[in-house]
Amino acid sequence: MATAKEFIDHVARVDGVAGCLLVRNDGILLGQTVDDPEMYSTLLVISANLAAEVMEKAGFSYCRHIGFNRQAKSHFYVFPIDKYLLGVVQSSDCHASEMLESVHRLISRVSTNRSTVSIDGS
Repeated sequence: MATAKEFIDHVARVDGVAGCLLVRNDGILLGQTVDDPEMYSTLLVISANLAAEVMEKAGFSYCRHIGFNRQAKSHFYVFPIDKYLLGVVQSSDCHASEMLESVHRLISRVSTNRSTVSIDGS
């Protein structure tokens, strides 16, 4: 399995990715290529907690990614990966669907299960 740094380096090279970070589901930063990783880490954990609550109440068991629209189209995406969270900042000039599919392909190489949002540390 790739190290966190190797994984982040692969994600950062995807066309359309302006930056990314990987945190454990408890918020511990494992690697990043973005400015202000603390702000993004907090956003990852908060959004994953909210997604878990929505999934529980709505009866869903799987979340592929969560997206946040931002000005200048540099949107931010959260990808739950087993016990980790990947955050990706989109370049403003890319096709989001192609970038998202490329990131999902990388995730499928390192994830052993379908990713579920789990914040309990297990």
